[in-house]
Amino acid sequence: MKVLLIANYEPDGQTSMLAFKRVLERELPGVGCELRVISPPKRVLRVPVASRWWKWLGYVDKFILFLPSLAGHVRWADVVHVADHSNGMYIPRVKAKPNVITCHDVIAVQAAQGLVDGWNVGWTGRLFQRLIVKGMAGADLIACVSEMTRREVLAMGFADERKVTTVLNGLNDNFSPVAPDEAQRLLDRLEISVQDKFLLHVGWDLDRKNRRGVLEAFIALQERAAAAGVAPVMDRLLFVGPELSPESAKLAQAHGVADRIKTVHKISHEELRAIYSSATALLFPSLQEGFGWPIIEAQACGCPVFTSNLAPMNEIGGEGAVYVDPGDPAAMAAAIEQAAPRLGDMRRLGLENAAHYTSTQMAANYVAAYQRAIRERTTQPTTQP
Repeated sequence: MKVLLIANYEPDGQTSMLAFKRVLERELPGVGCELRVISPPKRVLRVPVASRWWKWLGYVDKFILFLPSLAGHVRWADVVHVADHSNGMYIPRVKAKPNVITCHDVIAVQAAQGLVDGWNVGWTGRLFQRLIVKGMAGADLIACVSEMTRREVLAMGFADERKVTTVLNGLNDNFSPVAPDEAQRLLDRLEISVQDKFLLHVGWDLDRKNRRGVLEAFIALQERAAAAGVAPVMDRLLFVGPELSPESAKLAQAHGVADRIKTVHKISHEELRAIYSSATALLFPSLQEGFGWPIIEAQACGCPVFTSNLAPMNEIGGEGAVYVDPGDPAAMAAAIEQAAPRLGDMRRLGLENAAHYTSTQMAANYVAAYQRAIRERTTQPTTQP
């Protein structure tokens, strides 16, 4: 089967989408696919990221200059896979062949419709999201990365149910436990000790990632332990992501925990594995996700996970995770304390759960989706003009 994979524009720096492309590029040839991967080349984008022209010149590269080259690639393929729904505008250009588009989430679409608190979208953003939805709705098959995303796609009326399926994400790289000695060697550069009892969060500083809730839960852990006259379950907090916002930094200072909080950014994959393997637990109280990769990444490295009692997090984490109310930091702290005696069981069950999310299985499921798109295209009745 000849598969044309249309990947994301690399200058956009979408880490998770670039990782998604890499795992498909690695795994699909092993399950019977002759693969061709293309993405828009950087042509006119010659300005710094901070420039107001960055976005617009990127649009020229992606949605004007790239389009003429698609036709030849499409003729070669048996099936076309658009790897990210945000490139839904490519679908009209690939309709000559059976096609599949992956929908990772509908959060930006919801924001454009005013459904996400605190996320104001300008008129150009609203127009862009309408074009994305229109393109995605024209695909032969929409592959959603979680059952929750599938439910939301159907609820928002993007496409008929027969054109929407679920292909669960797999781990996008080698995530597995790192031995303490090796982990310490990797963490020396970051000035982190494997002996530290640290609570971990991985993610960007977006409102929906709820970093403020993580900080407040950590403060509550320290204050509960002090009131009880015992050592806290975790006495360090590590954010993998950008620096704290000024408001969060001020809150940490006011509660006397600023010196126990560290942020690290631009780390290697091996350093991330070492962090997951050494953390006492991951707290991931996200308010909205399409899938929630840090949950299974942490579990695959033997890190206990506390995450939101919301879909898709409570669908992904399995029996190994503890589910918390992401809007109640005090309850999060209490849940962490209560679970402390069984962190070992959480590690074991988390490893078992993560084993279900292999990249090989994901690739096999995409092959089934490609075959479905091809089969349904060939059995469609011919429409007379």
